[in-house]
This record gives sequence, structure tokens and C-alpha cells, in this order.
Amino acid sequence: MFTSLFLLLAQSSTPYGSPVPQTISPSAPMTMSEVRFNECVDLALDDPASGVVEANKWRIEGGGFLARHCLGFAYAEQFNWAAATKTFAEAAQEAEIAKYPRVANFWAQAGNAALAGNQPTKALEYLNAALVQGSLVGLEKGEVHLDRARAHVALNDYAAAKAEFVLVHKLAPQDPLGWLLSATLARRMNDLVLAKSDIAVAAKLAAQDPAVALEAGNIAYAGGDVVQAKANWEKAVAMDAESRPAKAAQKYLAQLVTSVAE
Repeated sequence: MFTSLFLLLAQSSTPYGSPVPQTISPSAPMTMSEVRFNECVDLALDDPASGVVEANKWRIEGGGFLARHCLGFAYAEQFNWAAATKTFAEAAQEAEIAKYPRVANFWAQAGNAALAGNQPTKALEYLNAALVQGSLVGLEKGEVHLDRARAHVALNDYAAAKAEFVLVHKLAPQDPLGWLLSATLARRMNDLVLAKSDIAVAAKLAAQDPAVALEAGNIAYAGGDVVQAKANWEKAVAMDAESRPAKAAQKYLAQLVTSVAE
């Protein structure tokens, strides 16, 4: 039983988010096109189908890369990752030609969409294009390195992913997802000391996240501490029983009950 459970844990993954909409900040004077872009993105998030119609209408009217970028968000909201990735990349290419100052964000969102669509090699290409712009700093740059780490994990290049997480923790130390995913990677690499250290930071930053509790249980189990593993998995279920992490935790708890009965 324990072998089968360990294999189940090794295969578990943390759900990744879709591209986070980057509207134009009102802190700087906005052009009429940028105002319309914000309105288009809001519509795409509230009603993706209408967002597709509006973005295409705007493109026909000459909305250019901002209209195309909005269209990418509408596709992403529909989980049409192939279309979203292609559209984001086309918008980024057009924005780069136009020397638009936010082009790095466009490339980053193309990379994020490629990851969601299980295209890690293409994701790395787009994420690299984002970094080459040299305009990203702090959290935004850290998020790109986080996506690069995820892409390397998908390509089974764990050493490269580990190096990326060093940069993630330096640039975005307050991002719990970075610590959670680095803890998961460390567990997979059988570095339980690092895994425990990283998941402890994640737990401080996101105390009520069932994904963190699930991984804490995974790490405890990998280290042979069944009691602590059970406690963490039960915590994940108590936090949000309907969430994906909680349902995974319920599976592991059921396996534990079966092993005790045997």
C-alpha cells in the first residue's frame, strides 16, 4: 500500500492559474486606446463570448495589438489555450514592433498561456522574450521566473527549475505559490530538508491554502511521518473540502485507512 501511495504522491501536481489580466495602470496618463483596452478586458472576464466579439470588432476598427491582446484574454477565459497562446504571441510581436513599453508583459502572458496549454517549450521561448526586454523588475520579473521553473519541470529538467526558484524567492519572496512549487520540486528530488523548509514558508504566507496543507502532508509522508501527513491532509480537507487539493488529500486519507485495516 505504501508504495502505491508514494507513487500517487509523486505524480500529484499543483493546479496552475491562467494568465492574470494586466490592465493599464491609471497612475499614468492613458490614451483612449488604453482606456478601451481596460474596458475590453473587463468584458472578456465577465462574459468571454462577448469579449471575443468586442475584441474582434475593435480589431476591425484598427485596435491593433491592444485589441488582439484583449482577444487573448477572452480565449483564455474560455480555456481555449491554443487560440489564447497564438493570440497573445501575435499581440506581443506587434507590440514589440511598435516599441510599446509593456511588451514584456505581453510576452509573459503568452508564455503563461502556453504553459496552461501544455506547451512548455513554447512557453520558455515566450518567457525568454519577456526577460530580454529588460523592463521587468521585482514581482513581475519573479513571476516570469516562476513560469520558467514550471516549464522546466514539465520538461523534466529539475536542475534548471531549481535554479529558477532561487531567482523566484529573491525577486518575489512574498509569493506563496513560489515556495509551494519549490517545496514540491524538492520533494520530487528527494531533498526533504529543503522541501520542509520551503513548505514552512508557504504555510506562513498562505495559512489557509489547502494546496499548501496537501503538500505539507505529502512531504511528511515522504519522510515517513504518517501521523503528520494525516494531520496535514485532514487540514486540507477542513479548509475547503470541494477544492482539488482537498479531494487529493481525501484519496490519500482513504489509502491510509485501507492500509491500517489490512
